[in-house]
Amino acid sequence: MVIKLIGLDLKKTLDKNALLMAFFGLVFTYLSSFSLEEGSSLSRLMGIEGLAFLFLIFALEFSKASLQEDKVKKKIEFILANGVGIKFLVIKYFGAIYLSSLITLLPAILLFSFKTRISVLEILNFLLTASLYTNFLILKILNTVNMNKMAGIQNKIILLGILILMVSINIYIFTSMIKLYLISKFLILIAINIFVALRTNKERIGVTYF
Repeated sequence: MVIKLIGLDLKKTLDKNALLMAFFGLVFTYLSSFSLEEGSSLSRLMGIEGLAFLFLIFALEFSKASLQEDKVKKKIEFILANGVGIKFLVIKYFGAIYLSSLITLLPAILLFSFKTRISVLEILNFLLTASLYTNFLILKILNTVNMNKMAGIQNKIILLGILILMVSINIYIFTSMIKLYLISKFLILIAINIFVALRTNKERIGVTYF
């Protein structure tokens, strides 16, 4: 059931606009690759965090045609009224938004991988970071009551992404410890996910106006 719903959302989001986003993502990665020094762990780190931030921007855009649209049209309120749980909603929108963003960003990821020869650990770093960004984004939108404020919330999420990007890179620059960088970044992302998840309930999700 959930896989079918994810597939329907993918058909809706992966349109001509997604092709344009993929093109700009590829161009951005190509231009920034000139400043990347092959073999430099710091360069790869900056590139991976840049891709994760770009992923967040794509996820925000894809959420408009899926999660945000369903909130505005009261579809989520109807689904909840029929006994569907919050976990089902999160899985559904996570699958649609995460896969849409990953597929759209795939050409840029492949180009970056070819240019920098990133390791499996660095790929996992990107995938997990993107997953935590997506989960936070979904929970934040689900908890939004006044959809008129959605633009402001999107700006705050982007600002949060920039701050995490700056903090994680600076930790690595000052310590040169990849483990400390990974631990600190993921602790921040996990903490904000838990904070929003604890505030999430059916009553808050169901009360929406536009």
